[in-house]
Amino acid sequence: MNNSAMATAMPGDLDSTAVALVAMTATGVQLALRIRDRLPAAEVYVPVRHRFALAYGAHGFSRLKQVFPELWGRYRKIVCIMATGIVVRLSAPLIAGKREDPAVVVVDERGRFVISLLSGHLGGANRLARQVAAVVGGEAVITTASDVEGRPALDLIARDLGLTPENPALLARLERAVLEDEPIRVVDPYQLLRPALSGLEQVLWLDPPPMESGPCCEPAEPVAAGIWVSERAAPTSGDWLLLRPANLVVGVGCNRGTEAAEILQLIIQVLNTQGFSPLSIRNLASIDLKADESGLLEAAEKLQVPIEFFPREAIATVAVPNPSATVAIHAGVPSVCEATALVSARGPNLLIPKHKSRNATVAVALADWTSSASAPAPATI
Repeated sequence: MNNSAMATAMPGDLDSTAVALVAMTATGVQLALRIRDRLPAAEVYVPVRHRFALAYGAHGFSRLKQVFPELWGRYRKIVCIMATGIVVRLSAPLIAGKREDPAVVVVDERGRFVISLLSGHLGGANRLARQVAAVVGGEAVITTASDVEGRPALDLIARDLGLTPENPALLARLERAVLEDEPIRVVDPYQLLRPALSGLEQVLWLDPPPMESGPCCEPAEPVAAGIWVSERAAPTSGDWLLLRPANLVVGVGCNRGTEAAEILQLIIQVLNTQGFSPLSIRNLASIDLKADESGLLEAAEKLQVPIEFFPREAIATVAVPNPSATVAIHAGVPSVCEATALVSARGPNLLIPKHKSRNATVAVALADWTSSASAPAPATI
């Protein structure tokens, strides 16, 4: 921390719920303190000359230009009570992207206008602007096109449904199609998008492809704009926004001391070969004998998914297509990867049977999307 910039200690590590309120003038500082009293988890930052604010728990700084990058890295929500131009100049060199940047809201020191400046959707600046406007009695200024036009925002819909965009660069293309009434083809076998998009006459709902491994057949005509909600590979023609549900459970067995790199290579290779997206992995699963297997734990960490372990009695009687006498000798059960995948998925749909490398085996089961979305998170180690 730069001591010349920050005169008092900042709060602890990054907190996605915390809000930094930054003000410069005496009038702005009073407004910041007023907002803090009504906004949960808010912290006020003011120049050190405002001693009355420091006495009320505000954090003092010497130079705004030096402290602002620190706030940017520590908070997911920043409210600046000052001129918009100041905030634009401070933010410009720090902007990375809509998925990384914090929500930035600007308020004039009289509280008349509350402007959602940056990360209106994913960052939550639009919602924050409305909250602050309600506190100060001002007008929330929202400029995102979907809000202005009253159209659904695909980035928010995907986030709220737990769908991961595989090609997020296409979000802007599809959002433009929504705004401009361009025809949009949608493949959504789980009907996750229907509640949000059912009011759009431009949407053509396509029948889902057969539930088998590999991509579906190519459409008769190129798709100008489409949304593909599935764990499976999409057709190669057309612009498909790929939204991946987290509904694949990968069961893993491995020899003692197997490296994470071998496990990861096998998982990715099997999924890609069979036409499934690694972004749809909900969790890994294995037998509890492997709960301390460093390579397996590292693989789950690199995939950024949890891992669930099962005792032998939970998987011993699970019917699998590829039981192994060798596995039964060493693990005490006829199957690890196939059995744990099925038990963790809480269903009978084994999409990919056992595949193996020199030291590892993997199998993939399909978890019911509805039940998996509401089920308790798998136990992590």
